[in-house]
Amino acid sequence: MLVLLGWLCLVTTACAQDPEHGALLAAVSGCASCHTAEGGAPYAGGFPIETRFGTFYGSNLTPDPEHGLGDWSEEDFVRALRKGRSPAGRPYYPAFPYTSYTLLTDADLADLWTYVQTVAPAPRPAPAHQLKGMYRWRFLLRFWKVTGFRRGPFRPDPDRSDAWNRGGYLVDAAAHCGECHTGRGGLGGLRKRRYLAGNDDPPEPAPNVTPHEHGAGHWSTTDWTAFLEDGMAPDGDFVGGEMRRVVTEGTTLLSDEDRHAMAEYLRAVKPRPSRPPPEPTAPTPDDEPWW
Repeated sequence: MLVLLGWLCLVTTACAQDPEHGALLAAVSGCASCHTAEGGAPYAGGFPIETRFGTFYGSNLTPDPEHGLGDWSEEDFVRALRKGRSPAGRPYYPAFPYTSYTLLTDADLADLWTYVQTVAPAPRPAPAHQLKGMYRWRFLLRFWKVTGFRRGPFRPDPDRSDAWNRGGYLVDAAAHCGECHTGRGGLGGLRKRRYLAGNDDPPEPAPNVTPHEHGAGHWSTTDWTAFLEDGMAPDGDFVGGEMRRVVTEGTTLLSDEDRHAMAEYLRAVKPRPSRPPPEPTAPTPDDEPWW
């Protein structure tokens, strides 16, 4: 019964306006990771995200009326996550993963909105993005979105099991695993043909998690379920880096049924090989140690 109720919360309005459910979604989505600066107030923004396009800074998500979402309506919030547009109509950079959050259901968006209203306001402005070259030209995003963005919400596949659909929703929408584990093209769009096959770009390399021999091909559903609960891989090693936070602050809070659904989905995605590493080059004088 609890599993059924949890699924209804994700695909209908049965549990709309539930701040506790919104808090769980925010945790699984890792909102605090990108929107809380080191030593800063929760969700007050300012966390730097280093990429090959430049440095993005997480925005202030608190209800502060000047620097946060205090003047936003729920419709503004939904438009940001579903369509990637600000209240003024400006397109957002895909460093804000609205390309995945667009898949969130109306009920989950309502719960998230209800939850962020409970966060303590913090009057802190987020730093301006520091981007390279033409990436500073925000108006180009309007053209990018024509080919690089498909609007949601998530629609279950009737030919798949309920568990597979729930796992797909959690992996692709809420946890947005593909945003880190899928490589990006020259304009920042996800390479769909490389879905979950790993990404070597900054801020942190992410491994291949498809069921390929280059990735998690030897992982069983049980291995995945255990990993999502405590971060321990089948070889006994524990995850580190940002993925540690994804587990300890996110997926560990899910039910066993949810983690099993994610595992079932990940075991069923198309196996894809990792890209081969670049060939090593001969050292130059500048590469020699100064000592």
